[in-house]
Amino acid sequence: MQRFIFLLLIMLPFFSFADEIRGFVFVLEEGEKQPLPGVNIYWEGTTMGTASQIDGSFNIQQNDGQHMLVFSFVGYKQRVIHVSETNALEVLLEPNLELEEVTVVKKDRGTYLSVINPIQTESISGAELHKAACCNLAESFETNPSVDMSYSDAVTGAKQIRLLGLDGTYSLMQVENMPNLRGLATTFGLTYIPGPWMESIQVSKGAASVLNGYDAIAGQINAEIKKPDSREKLFLNTFANMEGRYEFNGNTNIRLQGDTLSTGIFVHASQLNKKNDHNNDGFLDSPLSKTYHLSNRWKYNNHRGYMSQLGISYLQDDRLGGQTVADWDMTPTVNEPYGVSIANKRFEAFYKSGYVSQDGKRAFAWLSNFSRHETESFYGLTDYKGDETRFYGSGIYTKYMGPIEEHTLNVGVSFIYDDFNEMLYGDDIQRTEKVPGVFAEYTFKPNDNLTLMTGLRADFHNIFGTFVTPRMHFRYHFAEHFTIRANAGKGYRTANVLSENTYLLAASRALQYTSDVMQEEAWNYGFSLIQNYTFLGRDLTLNTEFFRTNFKTQLVVDRETSAYYVILAPLDGTSYANSLQFDVRWQPIERLDLLLAYRMNDIKQTIGGELRDKPLQSDYKGLINLNYTTNLKKWMFDYTIQFNGGGRIPYVYEDWMSRVDMSSDYGHFSPYTIMNAQLTKYFRYWSIYVGAENLTDFTQPNPVAGANDPFGPDFNATNIWGPVMGRKIYLGLRFNLNYE
Repeated sequence: MQRFIFLLLIMLPFFSFADEIRGFVFVLEEGEKQPLPGVNIYWEGTTMGTASQIDGSFNIQQNDGQHMLVFSFVGYKQRVIHVSETNALEVLLEPNLELEEVTVVKKDRGTYLSVINPIQTESISGAELHKAACCNLAESFETNPSVDMSYSDAVTGAKQIRLLGLDGTYSLMQVENMPNLRGLATTFGLTYIPGPWMESIQVSKGAASVLNGYDAIAGQINAEIKKPDSREKLFLNTFANMEGRYEFNGNTNIRLQGDTLSTGIFVHASQLNKKNDHNNDGFLDSPLSKTYHLSNRWKYNNHRGYMSQLGISYLQDDRLGGQTVADWDMTPTVNEPYGVSIANKRFEAFYKSGYVSQDGKRAFAWLSNFSRHETESFYGLTDYKGDETRFYGSGIYTKYMGPIEEHTLNVGVSFIYDDFNEMLYGDDIQRTEKVPGVFAEYTFKPNDNLTLMTGLRADFHNIFGTFVTPRMHFRYHFAEHFTIRANAGKGYRTANVLSENTYLLAASRALQYTSDVMQEEAWNYGFSLIQNYTFLGRDLTLNTEFFRTNFKTQLVVDRETSAYYVILAPLDGTSYANSLQFDVRWQPIERLDLLLAYRMNDIKQTIGGELRDKPLQSDYKGLINLNYTTNLKKWMFDYTIQFNGGGRIPYVYEDWMSRVDMSSDYGHFSPYTIMNAQLTKYFRYWSIYVGAENLTDFTQPNPVAGANDPFGPDFNATNIWGPVMGRKIYLGLRFNLNYE
């Protein structure tokens, strides 16, 4: 495989094809350039055309004799431009003055499946984030068919996501295209990024670009934070629900030198101080919590090819779970109630800059971030402490080759430094990772219809030695309505054995492990087919995709071999994950968006010498999402229903055999359904929204096993497969003021 990729990297630059015109379409809104998606772009006198993407970009093939390019969009003046060279175009459309008294509104669908990117990518815009409460990154996927969100346990409030049926640890989590939320931030990191701070989210499936690292076994999730130079001057958001959760978010952008230098200030505060125990088991349904998060970002753009950004943030997150009589000042002893106390402090800083040459043929980018994370906690009588210092840096040089830039070469270097200190069961555990790496990626795009991306990187790990990561992505638009993608690639991941599994401490069994760190290795293969039609006069998108992940090495959480320990050990046998998904996106009537999706999961691991279904994993998921917006976007209504399949509950074999009263469904959970709804009323500068999560009030029965004796041998709050909180009704208010 590596030889094949190497030959491609050498041979592909010798091919050349027809010219291609690239560019962007903009409109002026309150003096600011804004991208305009959906613009019809075609060569005058022909039917050869395309449409601009969500970011306003477009690509169109130019044949001999074609020079007049037409740009047409309802409500704007048609423009015809003479194209004499292949440099990137910037086209500005002006409103049609004859329609001065008519307001033209184009409904933002919120999510888009890219047909241009060779990697299967779904973009989630701010419009989609407004369809639910979306208080943080973990809660941003309620309406998404690809990403599942669930609780890790019944006492800490830790949330986890799954992509392609695999735990979130196998997805590369990024903020601003830089790796983040790793190590000590793994368990609670998804709740650290407030939803109102985010500008958009990109979800990529399968092995990602080698530019981003050797991770991303299942895919990557990138959160883009609002930029200081955006037109948003002030944004405020308040939120409250009936369970006693209150939240405030605010951000403001300040322009210090026009659009050259700007800064953004972000504030987040949330708390839950109401003790909820709806199932009367004596344990809090969700932990009490207090969270504060402050951030400051700066951006400089000289508009001559150079741009840089930097920022700092500080977060403090305190949680108290366990029995309802536990309190913040308690000391963990057998004479006190069972409590779980977790305190996290996190400091982050980032710096990135980029330069593009005047001819647009060369570019250089530097990306780096730094984090310091400290955690101190106890789970009943078990203490866990840790601190982590992490640095990431990457330099990338980009070269566009050929007269129409059909060849793109990216080369660069990266470096990771990760210093870990942990304490569990009285043992001090220390280690330091140092990982320099080099990479190269070649993209061949002769026209709009074909893209081939090949990449190779080598990393030099001070613990695991040298390893090579090859990846390849292929995209072909082979007919008017059809786009196919295929990918194959290897991924590696450093498994932090303890910090990624601290939620398992919320049980009577101790953790048994032979090493605090190990390397996981897997191959990922994927195929997708996107079909775009016009059905009954409206856009219809059909998507089919299949991904398979084969693990060569893996950290296995074995809750079934021993009645006294949860065993964290390397894989001894086979482990794989298959994910097959179908989804349909259509607008059956004006302003009503419909999303139908169904995904089947086949995920198996060798546990205790036997290949079994991975426990606590639904074998399928169905989703229906309806979004309706009234004329001129005065009201918006959202409704989502999730159909979750059944699955296997882990059990100790001796316990299984000792049950004389066991039923046929022991060791399995049944399918269940979750419904969410939200109604939003929009005004000029503000909006008010009211909604409900888990409308049917479904909860997993008996989420805390052995709740009557939490210090006894049967206590376990980690076998969670469904919701632990029932119906949640909430109310929120948003205020938005833009620059004129």
